[in-house]
Amino acid sequence: MNLVPVEGGGHVPMSASKNPVLGVYRHHCGEIATVHQPKGQKKAHLRYLLCPKCKCDQASGDEYQQLIRENTYRTIEELEAAEAVKLTVNQTEQNQPVETPDTPTDAVYSDVDRQESEALNQPLEVVENQLTEQPTEIPTDAVKPLPEQPAVKPIAQPNTPAANDSDKTKKVAVCAVLGAIVGGLFAIAR
Repeated sequence: MNLVPVEGGGHVPMSASKNPVLGVYRHHCGEIATVHQPKGQKKAHLRYLLCPKCKCDQASGDEYQQLIRENTYRTIEELEAAEAVKLTVNQTEQNQPVETPDTPTDAVYSDVDRQESEALNQPLEVVENQLTEQPTEIPTDAVKPLPEQPAVKPIAQPNTPAANDSDKTKKVAVCAVLGAIVGGLFAIAR
């Protein structure tokens, strides 16, 4: 990457844009891109990036433009210094113990919760022995028999002849054919 010195110290990547370099930005691909403002009144609020890897990035979404404005630095050195500070803060936050809220005094736990927490504090052999022990009492009132199923009765069929009686079907078919022939003859005669 060819670097160009900036007045006041520092460097920016060399850019082929006719518009001046406003600063540098860490592009989503990881490369350092130069930030530019397009010419013209309508686009004065927009910024575009020239990335050495991805080339020109002209995304104009409000959130992305805001992200570019907030993370544009004057030089590469300022960008790298800001990234180092962010990295240090993130590492510090990750090393901090997670604060758990105090348990309210009126919290109610079920027997299952109590048993689980007790099991976590006991040696593995004790927990295995507790799991393999058979219960001494079998609750008899816990299991209720199912009610008897009602008897299934067949549905009564009416005493009417079936609709698909073969003699009636033949008669209807013959009448339909004859009706079609007569209708066709009348249509031809007209």
